[in-house]
Amino acid sequence: MTATLPEFPMPRINPLDPPPDYRALGAEHPVFLVRTPRGDTAWVITRHEDVRRALTHRAFSSDPRTPGFPTYVTGDVPPPPGFFMQADPPDHGRLRRSVSREFLINQMEGLRPVMRRVLDGLIDDMTAQGRNTADLVREFALPMAAMTICEILGVPFEDHVLFVSLTDTVLDRTSTPDQAVRAAGELMGYFDRLVTAKKRQPSEDMFGRMVTRSADGGLNQDELIGMAALLLLAGYDTMAQMIGIGTVALFEHPDQLTELRQDPALLPGAVEEMLRYLSINHAGLPRAVTEDVVVGGQRIHAGEGVLVMLNAANRDESVFENADLFDIHRENSKHVAFGHGFHKCVGATLARVELTEVFGGLLERLPGLRPVKPTGELPFRHDMVLYGVRELPVTW
Repeated sequence: MTATLPEFPMPRINPLDPPPDYRALGAEHPVFLVRTPRGDTAWVITRHEDVRRALTHRAFSSDPRTPGFPTYVTGDVPPPPGFFMQADPPDHGRLRRSVSREFLINQMEGLRPVMRRVLDGLIDDMTAQGRNTADLVREFALPMAAMTICEILGVPFEDHVLFVSLTDTVLDRTSTPDQAVRAAGELMGYFDRLVTAKKRQPSEDMFGRMVTRSADGGLNQDELIGMAALLLLAGYDTMAQMIGIGTVALFEHPDQLTELRQDPALLPGAVEEMLRYLSINHAGLPRAVTEDVVVGGQRIHAGEGVLVMLNAANRDESVFENADLFDIHRENSKHVAFGHGFHKCVGATLARVELTEVFGGLLERLPGLRPVKPTGELPFRHDMVLYGVRELPVTW
């Protein structure tokens, strides 16, 4: 039976759309079996209703140590303590509560001046001496995301080349197990030194406050290291990819891009539509089932793996009318780009604030921004856990 299973991940045809096989296979069997890059099998869940159920049901474990947990990256390494996105209750709740106070909406809104200062500096550099071309990924998206999250968290920006390189190795599904383990070890060593430095010299940035609170019996050293890794890597890579591929989506819809230039009040809705339409989590959310459960009419047994596909759920025609159309005026924002339930992304508000600030600033400072190459000629990140565009030549 398993010899003829479809291979995961499935190929994209249109670089801005999920693989069409999700819909084709899901139409016949809403929950279907695939073979992962490691050679094991997993059930793929694509319907919006089923995705929400899987992300809130107690039988679905996020802990990679759970029997049957599926692997996407060939060099998967165990999560460090504190990496709460891969933890189950009660540890998940304890760890998440220790950081959630840092992501209140008023605090995130207060970061807009920081974001705008970073943005203006980068665009000043791009336009210096009369330049009118750039690689928007290398010269804007990557440094914008890195500089912003480093400043918010209290990480030296000069270290970003190191953690970006190591992160790419860990999240690249073509990395060997040895390469991934070695890179993960170097990352944890870096964050160990960072946490130790914050203990020696307290600071008022986010990491500094977390370390200070932990002195009163909160997180231990290993948990602080894992928490630091999670917040920095999630805050950097997800934002960098959304800036790049979000710009591509706007270029593909020039009429809507013109509307945004003329009416910045449309930006919040446009950001929600980018999150729904693009959903950069390319590999899905892996889960292992701890007790027999039925989802989408399919019985999944304890010890089997599951891949919960957010990008497919966000194109579910039963929830989103004309789901494959990009529409910044869409009123239905019930997307699951940030997940759902108690594992929903803790940084969702930060992401929304930063994306509205980024696209608002880009369109204001570079009103003539346009692509140099058609979308079909751009290199995309097909082999990475987080999807995006590797380079984006632009002019203005």
